[in-house]
Amino acid sequence: MKLSCIIVNYNQNYFPRMCIEALEKNKPDFDFEIIVVDNNSHDESINYLRKVAEDGLIKLIESPTNLGYGKGNNLGVKNAIGEYVLILNPDIFVDTDTLKHLVDYMQKHPDIGVLGPQLVYSDGAVQRSCRRNMNFLDLIIKRTPLKKLNFFKKRLNNYLMEDLSRNETTEVDLLCGACYIFPKDVYDQVEGFDPRYFLFMEDFDICKKINKRGYKVIYYPKISVLHNHKRLSDGSLFHLLFKKIFWIHVSSAIKYFFKWKGK
Repeated sequence: MKLSCIIVNYNQNYFPRMCIEALEKNKPDFDFEIIVVDNNSHDESINYLRKVAEDGLIKLIESPTNLGYGKGNNLGVKNAIGEYVLILNPDIFVDTDTLKHLVDYMQKHPDIGVLGPQLVYSDGAVQRSCRRNMNFLDLIIKRTPLKKLNFFKKRLNNYLMEDLSRNETTEVDLLCGACYIFPKDVYDQVEGFDPRYFLFMEDFDICKKINKRGYKVIYYPKISVLHNHKRLSDGSLFHLLFKKIFWIHVSSAIKYFFKWKGK
């Protein structure tokens, strides 16, 4: 049995080093490989990645352009040889037994198509990484002062699954894609991430594709990973309107809802 860990990097400075060092501390009873797809970085991270690739610690794939999140991961998985694929952001740090526990659980539950561990911020707060199926209004509520109104607040809480016990393994509709594990054959069945998304919504999209195939999407809080996360699209609505990243998010949301309308 072999596990392939896929990391997509784009100018993440020191995070890839910390992510890879945490992975290397794992000593499971199976082999695992680390594949890093670099999306044409020009910061200190690429120098580190080239060095550890020369040392044989990782397999480095350098893209001459920024492929985005989905295409980058698809390229990494294309070069993977593991029966399971763990996709994680460079700002995810795992414990020494994380890989073993994730693979063990997946092997015991072949009906699972994707499983996500609990994500914990550096201050100890648990990230809201599960979602119910939503429509465009839910995203608007989340990004505007509408969420302060009682009616819309209840609707938002339902979408964000605020009623979910953060310590209970649960089948969910959608998982945020900072860290999750797939059987590689399931990933291949759904043809990986939809390349039409450059960034955002591709994680929700692949969960829906997997669920449509009859596999379960599982939130698994028995295992926690540290997520040194800063929201790319944070800020007031007024300031967001002038951020490129905000409009990338809007573009991805439009593609998502057009694709899954009525499905």
